[in-house]
Amino acid sequence: MKLQTDSIIEKLRQIEAKKIMIQVPDGLKPGVFELFNSLSKEFRIIISSDPFFGACDVGDSVLYNDVDCILQLGHSEIPNIKYPKPVVFVEYKEEKVPEISESLFLELKGKGIRSIGLMFSIQYVDAAEVVKEKLQNMGFNVLVGNNDGRLKYPGQVLGCNYSTGHSIQKDVDCFLLVSTGIFHGLGAQLALPKDVYLLDLNDLTLRNLAPETDRVIRRRYAAIERAMNSRKICIVVDTKIGQKREKLARVLVEQARAADLQPVLIYSNNASPTDYENMRCDAVVFTGCPRVPIDDQDRYSMPILTAPEFRAAIKARSDSRYVMDEIVATD
Repeated sequence: MKLQTDSIIEKLRQIEAKKIMIQVPDGLKPGVFELFNSLSKEFRIIISSDPFFGACDVGDSVLYNDVDCILQLGHSEIPNIKYPKPVVFVEYKEEKVPEISESLFLELKGKGIRSIGLMFSIQYVDAAEVVKEKLQNMGFNVLVGNNDGRLKYPGQVLGCNYSTGHSIQKDVDCFLLVSTGIFHGLGAQLALPKDVYLLDLNDLTLRNLAPETDRVIRRRYAAIERAMNSRKICIVVDTKIGQKREKLARVLVEQARAADLQPVLIYSNNASPTDYENMRCDAVVFTGCPRVPIDDQDRYSMPILTAPEFRAAIKARSDSRYVMDEIVATD
């Protein structure tokens, strides 16, 4: 990724920033030396080495309070988050779109699919346009869903939000996600009622994620069933600005008490299995990023649940269709 430092400097000048903390995802860290030295000519720069999880996570509050603004690389802003200090987002988009053959989509033709909901993770917005044109040339009806307040672009997805898919799910035969790796595709298939096909631009393959997701759903139902006999429940509020859902957590506390359970409300910036093991709790309900319970269950000795999963455990039954926890807005 070649950063346009001139445009970054201009944005920082406009907000009269003097001391800036920069968040850099792992894939862009090789360019940190050039960026630091370029911006340091005019500004006081701090590079954060802490992991972060997207536009919902703008860094540790101690550092945040000591700077004029955050410069975050690689993500688009989440429009409905009210950041307490200025945050400048520098989106990362793949500069070169790989050659995508129409033969990749013949499988969809063979299955009688006519209408496709097109989605993408932010790095591949340009590639999604190429895919859209190819699909239309093949005779498919391609729909791009509307975004809610947590997403910047129509068709965009986050690991915690698939509103662009929900907005068109009744009008399509399946979804096609342009991305790399399974992270966003897994979330899309958990959230949406129709098959999601992942066009993986790493190896230029197309695969149906429903079979892989079925295994994940079975594991989630197993976690719900384990939690049905739990008594001591840690209900966790994530303090990251874009994941903080304290109102939801407090509702869950009251629902736990109504079910004759023993809840405790916890604040945490990073989920740690050891903390909950030390508390000797029977189950954890995580109200921050819903991907923590789904992706990190193996790190925990007790079931760790999302809010919908916990409600299913309280009812002592699982809904006929798995309900993915999605973040629409934060407190």
